[in-house]
Amino acid sequence: MRAKLGQHMMVSKKWIKLIADLLDVRGDEVIELGAGTGNLSEEILSRDPRKLILVEKDERFIDILREKFGGDERVEILKADIRDLFPLRVEKIASNPPYYLSSQLIIGLARSEFKRAVLTLQKEFAERLIAKPGTEKYGSLSVIASLLLKVSLVSIVDRRSFSPVPKVDSAILVIEPKRDELRDQILKYCKLIFSRRKKELKNSLKPVLRSLDGLPYAERRPYHMSPEEVREVIAWLSGRLGD
Repeated sequence: MRAKLGQHMMVSKKWIKLIADLLDVRGDEVIELGAGTGNLSEEILSRDPRKLILVEKDERFIDILREKFGGDERVEILKADIRDLFPLRVEKIASNPPYYLSSQLIIGLARSEFKRAVLTLQKEFAERLIAKPGTEKYGSLSVIASLLLKVSLVSIVDRRSFSPVPKVDSAILVIEPKRDELRDQILKYCKLIFSRRKKELKNSLKPVLRSLDGLPYAERRPYHMSPEEVREVIAWLSGRLGD
């Protein structure tokens, strides 16, 4: 069966095995977001997880998953949109999501409680997550990923490893959570701070504040600011806006 529009199934056994290795699922509860035809699911189950929750929205794939795994008591098959499940509380997370869900998935992970996630995302998007200040791809998602997640790009995956073959290469990422008392505020204000990322910071914040007196880095441009400096601004904003 061909994948639905926007979703490309990984068919390379080499990469499927690597993802399962990176997850290290033995004895853990695992959720696979967008299980598709169950290619990765089979490999995860061979590594002896305590439980595997397979999330899929498409009824055609649900039928395939039930046929493959319906007799395995470790497996729960859930028909749902992955966007409706966050925040998650689970030990391990795996996903090869449709590209258009990538941003929402990262924000969802930043809100969730988990030990490790292994994701396959579009290469260009993955590069945004680990981009450094002053580079073209550095933005609000880069800061969120730096402050709230530990992101490691493990390998670039050739587009021919998927069916149907997408137009771009992908990347395998290992993601672990970071704790931060300003998590909610970071998620709330990062996009605002970067709304005019190449303009002085004070220009982005004028619409929401009566006074900018004391604003840290007021004349800096957000895309040149480190994640830690952005966090300072967010802490200052939280005090002014009552968060």
